Amino acid sequence: MVPIPWCETCAKYLEQDDLAEEGKCPGCGEIIAQRAKTPWHFKLLVVGTTIYLLYRLGQGIDWLVRHVHF
Repeated sequence: MVPIPWCETCAKYLEQDDLAEEGKCPGCGEIIAQRAKTPWHFKLLVVGTTIYLLYRLGQGIDWLVRHVHF
């Protein structure tokens, strides 16, 4: 992953072309940190996996209720 300019004060990513002189934020004037951005497809994978596991958990609880008699 390529680091992307990130302003902590403004809490936003910036383009290289938007940076002011000496790598400062054009909005607040703070020096910009380089931060790697999480890819969108990784976030989608995490959400999909979470939904699937919650579905399977519901199926497991349903199976226990129907087959195990206390």
